Amino acid sequence: MTKTHHTFCRVCEPSCALIAELDENNRLIKLAPDRQHPVSRGFACHKGIHYQAIHQDPDRLNVPMKRSNSKAEAGHFVELDWDQAIADIAHKLQSIRQQYGNDAIAGYIGNPTAFNALGSQAIGSLFTQLGTRRLFNSGTQDCSNKFAGAEAVFGTSTLHPIPDLSRTRYALIFGENPKVSHMSFVSMANPMAQLKNARSNGATIRFINPRRIESATAATGDVLQIKPDTDLYLMAALLHEIDQQVGFDESVLAEHGKHIAGLRAFIAPYSAQSVADVTGLDAALIRQTAIEFARAESACVHMSTGVNMGRQGTLCYWLLQMLSFVTGNLDKPGGNLYSLGFYPAAKAGAMHNLSADSIFFQSEHGELRTIRGALPGNLLADMILRDSNPIRALFIIAGNPLLSMAGEQQLREAFGQLELIIVLDLVRNASAEYADYLLPCTDMLERPDINICGLGMQYQPYVQYTEAVVPPAAERKPEWWILGKLEQAMGLHSLFDGDHQPNPFGRLNRMLRYSDLDIDQLKAAPGQSITLPDNGTGRFYSDWLQTEDKKVDCCPALFKEAIAQAHRLFQELNSEPANQLKLISLRTNYMQNSWYHNMTELKREQQQENPLHMSPQDAALRQLTEGQPIRVFNQWGHLQARVKIDDTLRPGTVAMTHGWGNQHSAGLHVAQQYPGINVNQLLPTGPGSFEKLSNQAHMTGINVEVEAYSR
Repeated sequence: MTKTHHTFCRVCEPSCALIAELDENNRLIKLAPDRQHPVSRGFACHKGIHYQAIHQDPDRLNVPMKRSNSKAEAGHFVELDWDQAIADIAHKLQSIRQQYGNDAIAGYIGNPTAFNALGSQAIGSLFTQLGTRRLFNSGTQDCSNKFAGAEAVFGTSTLHPIPDLSRTRYALIFGENPKVSHMSFVSMANPMAQLKNARSNGATIRFINPRRIESATAATGDVLQIKPDTDLYLMAALLHEIDQQVGFDESVLAEHGKHIAGLRAFIAPYSAQSVADVTGLDAALIRQTAIEFARAESACVHMSTGVNMGRQGTLCYWLLQMLSFVTGNLDKPGGNLYSLGFYPAAKAGAMHNLSADSIFFQSEHGELRTIRGALPGNLLADMILRDSNPIRALFIIAGNPLLSMAGEQQLREAFGQLELIIVLDLVRNASAEYADYLLPCTDMLERPDINICGLGMQYQPYVQYTEAVVPPAAERKPEWWILGKLEQAMGLHSLFDGDHQPNPFGRLNRMLRYSDLDIDQLKAAPGQSITLPDNGTGRFYSDWLQTEDKKVDCCPALFKEAIAQAHRLFQELNSEPANQLKLISLRTNYMQNSWYHNMTELKREQQQENPLHMSPQDAALRQLTEGQPIRVFNQWGHLQARVKIDDTLRPGTVAMTHGWGNQHSAGLHVAQQYPGINVNQLLPTGPGSFEKLSNQAHMTGINVEVEAYSR
């Protein structure tokens, strides 16, 4: 007889509710959308449904393993029991700390940890106690600019007003493709349905993207096909035209804003006419968009990775917030709102000293800062290979830096030199081939959890608990258990201290009490979910804004250097050749970062490699045809690929999907069979390859050249 469990997806931010069906032996039969859930209401995309294949992947890690040969050779691993693995790792870490200091130990933390409430708090505990400053994470590849921007403008890295699509009359969505990615920094079930509903309610929706994206339809909205990495100048021009043609909301500025003169000084040179050539958009269309947005009864804005990953993501996030603020749409129905959820996350990220002197510090790799504790990922290899006190031991937790960051060959060289690499993951991915120890982790179906990832950004606030749907297979353990045991073995504070049973949910229970909830209440609730009050207005400036004077900073002093650079980059873009190709990252439903790279079901006939997508005009100009072998190159690297003619791209833009490049991933049999090409070989790395304000790597709008390839 079969039985069912309520659970939820932990692959992207909506955390859609699922029903797991099990057989009589507690083995998963299938995952299906939870049609009774009060928020997701039966919606779940293929990422959640197909997670069954990840759970049942024959290449899953099952027991602790230790490398038995040199890193110069293909990895050979032998099994250990947990006690021996923990003792060995603790001993080696202590030896490295004693000989070289705390900063000889580093960590790279991958994207899945954001969806693992217990794991993420365990990671914070370990590295805080180790006292290392060498922390890196995937956020500096996709979203760290938003933390830096919110911190400077709102006084906290965790205040991100979300678009109120259900009540808006005008929406501008920059660099986001909801049909494929399901949105980021707004946790929204079924975003395409929300967009269609907004449109049917009379809203105008405009996507800003170099591609005619899948999300843009007659039922949702149209696309302004902008040149890659020029969104900053479009936003500046929209603000310029609003100020000149309609006027800012002076009452809002007077009551809640500061440094407005600095904002006006920045946007002054960027009229619609002046940015038209750089952005590739008609000046009249820019002006019309600005006027319509400002005069709309309500208007909202949103942006995502297509902008984040450019050279000026923090300044873009600043101007995005200004579009909402200066038009009076911040904290207004139909505008952009703060979503409280079960705990006021906005207060948790508050910073009260944001001067450059207090944030930045000198290093051997230039002037640096951390963003929510993380250094620039693009400096990981440099801090191993070119540092007077190099990293000697590295944790890689739920991450794959070899394929997710720039500089694959340099990272391979660096990983080969490390004395100790400890990998906590589900599988032996490309990065894990260099591991000294492989520690098998539970997946989302094998551990209890709550949907913490969307906290502070939920379109419809709710909190859901899930038990482990199935018992952990073999010797798999949750990250909190592994790291807690390691802390204990190293003599650090641990959940396993004393005679009591560890209570990993203790901190989360304390957070839940803010809303008079606890885990037991969630367990007893229908579907183990409790809906929370709808997002309201009227408290943003008094309660959630965290600047010391309770004013929105319309031109933070911290941005001075970046603003000067923005003016220089505008001139650089203005003088580029007309036929310059710009590379952007292409997301598809068949490759979500590297989460699904080992899944047979998604390696369909047309999805077995990652070609270079080109517009028909660009291909014809270079006399290239569909499927033709090509060489793609720039000052940072080169690769061979095939041409895919794609009429959704604006001329001058080329695109490739990332997460591929598994030629050497012996632990992933499907991915190695269909290895594809690591497009990140074309990205800059090292000092100067990331935005100084946010540590965000430059990963889109990359200048490349393309030519026919002949052997």
